[in-house]
Order: sequence, then structure tokens, then C-alpha cells
Amino acid sequence: SLRQEYTHRSPDDRRRAAEWHYDSAISSELFEHALARAGEKPSESSDWPAGVVALAIDPHYAPALLTVGSIEYQFGRVDEAMTLFMQLTDLPKDEEDLPEVIDQAGDFLTDYEDYENGLELYLAAERTDPEEPIYLLGSGYCLSKLERFRESVEKYRQAVEKKQEPENYTYLNDLGYALLEAKEFGEAEQVLKQSQRLAPPDYTLPANNLKELYKRKREAGKD
Repeated sequence: SLRQEYTHRSPDDRRRAAEWHYDSAISSELFEHALARAGEKPSESSDWPAGVVALAIDPHYAPALLTVGSIEYQFGRVDEAMTLFMQLTDLPKDEEDLPEVIDQAGDFLTDYEDYENGLELYLAAERTDPEEPIYLLGSGYCLSKLERFRESVEKYRQAVEKKQEPENYTYLNDLGYALLEAKEFGEAEQVLKQSQRLAPPDYTLPANNLKELYKRKREAGKD
């Protein structure tokens, strides 16, 4: 009925209504949690989880696609969840915060150790926006978890090339670890040291990864 009600509205009207319902549903959930923590009886609330109403109003609203896809997945409806997640990759590149939303969907899948579907999502996003390094990082991570280390290294290389700033020490660290996993110890050491030089003092991952590198080199008899 909501779809019928909003089908003849302008895209801007649908988006505003979807955003209002989405934000208000999340605010209501937070308020109910606060009441429960205070020992108060919760108020009457909607039967629909946050995102469902917003998605009915605007089927192209990225946060709602993410939320409802996550709910479907948790109920075991993986195909339905992936259909919603993959719709994110069909949205226009200028959709607000789209790379971050797609990355959240990818993180959700990898949290469930569903690296095959995570890789499918990131690769689809790459095809629509090959200049976005977040998707390359996601693909690289999934490939690494699937023990496709050579392919993972290439994704991380591409991500570093797309992010040519001093702050790309995190990307270099990821590349260095991928090279470590691929047993390219010499290059891994160079890249991790470069990451360490660029990183602020409180970013300790390159140092930790260098320790792991030296440990693995000793175990492989290459020290």
C-alpha cells in the first residue's frame, strides 16, 4: 500500500519521506532501548524493523537496502539478502555515501565469514566504479580469506595506486600483509616499512605485521 501511495510522487518527495521514516525508526529503537535500560515499560512501536517502511517508499534508498538486506540474511534468506545488496551496485555513483554503504554490506557478509558473497558484491561494485579504492580493498580482503593470495595482492596494489596520498599508510599495510600471505617476504618487508614510516605513532599494525613477517621467515628457513 505504501508503494502504491508513493508511486506517483517525485523522486525527491520519495527520498525525503524514506529518509524521515528511516531516521525516525532508528531514533525510536534507541529510545525504546533507553526505556528498557531505565526499567520503564516500552511504548507501542511499529511491527516493521527500521528500513522496511523506507524501502517500500523508495526502493533505491541505499541505507534501507543495507538494513533490510542484513535482516533478510539473519533470517537465513541469503538469496533475498544478496538481491538487495547487489541492488546497491546498480545505484548511481553520486548516491550519497554509496561506497561506505556498500562497504558496510561487504563487512556484514565477511563478519559472517561469507567471503564468496562478499567477493561477488565487491567485484560488482568495482565494475560500476573502478576508480573507487574501497571496493578493491574489499575484494582483496575476500580473496585473501579464500586463500587466493596472488589475486589478493593485485587488488591491494591497485588500491594503493588509486590512493596516492601520505595517508595511504593503511593501504600500504594491507598490501604488505597480502604480500606476506603470498610469501613474497622481500617485497612485503619493504612495503610494511614504508607504511610504518608514513604512519602516525599510534598506528601499530605495520610493526606488528613486520614481527609476523620475521617469524614466518624464520619458520620457512629464510631468515
